[in-house]
Amino acid sequence: MSHKLFFLTFLICFSSCDFVSDKDSLNIAKYGDTYLSNEEFVKMMDGVKKEDSVIRANSVINNWAIEKILTERAELNLNETKLQKISSLVKEYKSSLLSEAYLEALINSTINLEIDSVEIQSFYEKNKALFKLNEDIFKLAFIELPLDFSDTYQIRSKIRRFKSEDKFYLDSISYRFKNSSLNNGKWITEKEFRKEFPFINDYSYKSLKNYNFFQFKDSLSLYLIKIIELVENGDISPIDHVLPTLEYMSLNKRKKELMLSIKSEILRDALQNKKLEIF
Repeated sequence: MSHKLFFLTFLICFSSCDFVSDKDSLNIAKYGDTYLSNEEFVKMMDGVKKEDSVIRANSVINNWAIEKILTERAELNLNETKLQKISSLVKEYKSSLLSEAYLEALINSTINLEIDSVEIQSFYEKNKALFKLNEDIFKLAFIELPLDFSDTYQIRSKIRRFKSEDKFYLDSISYRFKNSSLNNGKWITEKEFRKEFPFINDYSYKSLKNYNFFQFKDSLSLYLIKIIELVENGDISPIDHVLPTLEYMSLNKRKKELMLSIKSEILRDALQNKKLEIF
């Protein structure tokens, strides 16, 4: 019997696991009046590597059979109260899935997905306490110079001052730098900052915050870092830093409001049409 099962499994893998395209071909297994179709079997085998197909095929068939056997025996041996409870739970679950799917489809077909800046600003102002920072965030300007750079003093002076004319000048000669980022408008967190600049220790980090500038030299380069903006741990995050979160929260709020409106409307319609009666 075991040899027969192995041969059947091996045959299945080279006919079905070789990914039979004809979905109307023979069934793979049968228990009582229930069949495991080739189409269902191929779906169960989806993503399985060919070298693992024999073992996986055997497992799929055995698990399918065990489930059918246990289901049949449960229907025969469980008492009527237990069976009715399970049947009721299945109906409730099906009803819940259907109603949620339909409600989601109604919402998706109705909701306005456009982002309203006034709405976002209002939401932010009313919920600022939600956006308290748990670490410092920065906007930075950064330049990495080769050690033999000829105009180091001038570059250092301009990045420390960093007025509009300084930024324009630094941008114009940035091709001479080894690396640079001149205030791209992006906020970075303290964690991201320390990862980007691993030479920054606690002392130099404190110095950078106190003076809004820090320079560091190693055997290869001179690094110049300027803080453009700083918001410290415990302060309220600026709106542009949390904009994606605000957009998500605003849209979620809109969805909840629309959901309540749809539920109220379908309830009202059912009462008006006398399809729903409450005694």
